[in-house]
Amino acid sequence: MTIDKSIFGLRFGSHEEISPSREELDSFLGSPKKEEGTERHADDLAIYRDKLARIDAYEQRQLHEVGQQDFREKVYYGVLRHSCFFNTGLKLAIEQYKYHVHAFTSLDLRKPASFVKSAKEELANLNPRGKDASAKRDRLQGMIDERKEVLDRLAKSRETLSRELIAIIGYISGNLTKIERLTEASLTAIEGSRMSGTGEKQEITDVKKQFKEQLKDALHEGPLTKEHVEAIKRDVDQLTREISSIAHEDLDTLTRLYGAIHDHVAKYAGALNGFVAELERQDRTTVDEEKAVFTRIEQLLVGLISDYQFPVQTAPLHSDTPYEDLLREKRNEMLDWIFELLRRDRRSRHDRRSGKERRVLDDPELKFPDRRSGKDRRTGKRRR
Repeated sequence: MTIDKSIFGLRFGSHEEISPSREELDSFLGSPKKEEGTERHADDLAIYRDKLARIDAYEQRQLHEVGQQDFREKVYYGVLRHSCFFNTGLKLAIEQYKYHVHAFTSLDLRKPASFVKSAKEELANLNPRGKDASAKRDRLQGMIDERKEVLDRLAKSRETLSRELIAIIGYISGNLTKIERLTEASLTAIEGSRMSGTGEKQEITDVKKQFKEQLKDALHEGPLTKEHVEAIKRDVDQLTREISSIAHEDLDTLTRLYGAIHDHVAKYAGALNGFVAELERQDRTTVDEEKAVFTRIEQLLVGLISDYQFPVQTAPLHSDTPYEDLLREKRNEMLDWIFELLRRDRRSRHDRRSGKERRVLDDPELKFPDRRSGKDRRTGKRRR
């Protein structure tokens, strides 16, 4: 299924001077999280990285094994790809966040600041008449100036890293909101399909037409017995019921899967926005306070890509007619139809949005993504 490339697309406005190369990023990810520890930074992304690989491997198999699709996998990987939650853009953003937060937490302003304070106190208590007082004063002043330059560089690094981390948070949060809206729209479309029954009605019509054509062809070969015609009618009626039943079962499966993705993404988008609000409320935080917030956000991002449950359980296929293969074919066609409906709905919603309505999350001038107000968020009974 075609994915929406506007979700987790290119992130513009990043600080190029501190952006790591792929080699630097891989080196960092391969390093231990703690001194003398065995757990690496890359281990936090292992589950997500494995799922991305599985999705890619499945799609590659389908290119070479047409007609040999496992239905459960077709549902599962089709929804995962369409939802855009499993995306190399999100993976890269979290890798970069981890890289920068490690650099931020490594900043040590305490030592040079403590030295400057102690040196100033010593300078103030220096006896101006003492032996070598002038030389000692010059030496202390030189060391103070040197540490001040270090503090100035560290302060600039703090500001640059803080801006970059906040930009990454905004990028991730904004795109999670896009996924939340995509899955909401998908759930609405699936429910609309259930209510209208368009997909199953079309397949039932096709089945009836197919059997009518077969009966016409059989008549050219000779007269048909009443028993044979009645048997065909019974099979068609049974297939009709089975198509309707399996259609509803599969729509339920899609609803549960899209719903699970929606709730997971909404949960973490809300938590990220809470941290953003916390940073916005504070006019100026200390380095330690910023380190604490950024570290908690890192833990949250790791949970986003590892602490999820997207189970899929498809109903077993069985027909009480001799036409189980036909039922299987119609089931796959109905799934293709609903996926095409979801893809087309997503594209049309993009086309309906004017330039002023489009979110500009990648604008480098924006500090945080725009967020829905409290009255717009679904709560209580309005939640699924």
